[in-house]
Amino acid sequence: MSQVEFRLLGPVGMWCGGDPLGPTTPQQRSILAMLVLDMNRVVSVERMLRTIWGENPTDSARNATQGYVSKLRRILAPFPDTEIVTSPQGYHLRADKEQVDLYRFRELTRIAQDTDAARTSELLREALDMWQGPPLTGVAGQWLPSRIGVHMEEERLSAVEEHAAALIAVGRFREAIVEATSLVIEHPLRERAASLLMAALHRSGRRADALMVFHDTRQHLVRELGVEPGSLLHRTHQQVLRDPSEAPHGR
Repeated sequence: MSQVEFRLLGPVGMWCGGDPLGPTTPQQRSILAMLVLDMNRVVSVERMLRTIWGENPTDSARNATQGYVSKLRRILAPFPDTEIVTSPQGYHLRADKEQVDLYRFRELTRIAQDTDAARTSELLREALDMWQGPPLTGVAGQWLPSRIGVHMEEERLSAVEEHAAALIAVGRFREAIVEATSLVIEHPLRERAASLLMAALHRSGRRADALMVFHDTRQHLVRELGVEPGSLLHRTHQQVLRDPSEAPHGR
């Protein structure tokens, strides 16, 4: 039988062979997410209660949590190598990290740091293709998305920047422009993204467009944060102004 796959990089859930297994409620998805994020470590019942119901859970919340865990166990019953184990303090998920999209994503980005630019672009493309939307989608409450999901999203953004840098390094400027443009539109205050877009545009012969990116980014930084661009963006700007054969891409 195929292994169950746990997904956190988008809607939280379990899949097998491409077929969704569940869970079906936000509360169950919250418990599943906590167990997967702390895989092979105990997650206390108290932490589950606070995450789902806040600091003042109802009297019935503990029984409800046990019910949610029981439903997750029934989903996992056909998979003998994966189970939710009860301990005196709470529960832990016994599984392999290879079954989790988040951990596979992190492993690919780690490997990509120590190889050539062409291989880096391939590995990061594979890693980024795992994302199916904002992380930890569909859980109960805002604690998981706001405390954990925001850090996961930062990992994605950094991987997008690294991918764009690798594309520039191997001369695939048009693809880098597409990737960096989306990132700058979504996050206009990310200076490295702006620097990468400037480099890709400049190396594509679009010097005026590269300078406009600097102008627009500087306006955003001054207006929204009250700061001037940092050293990376200034270096890229100076390189474009001097019109050299290459501009730095911030790796």
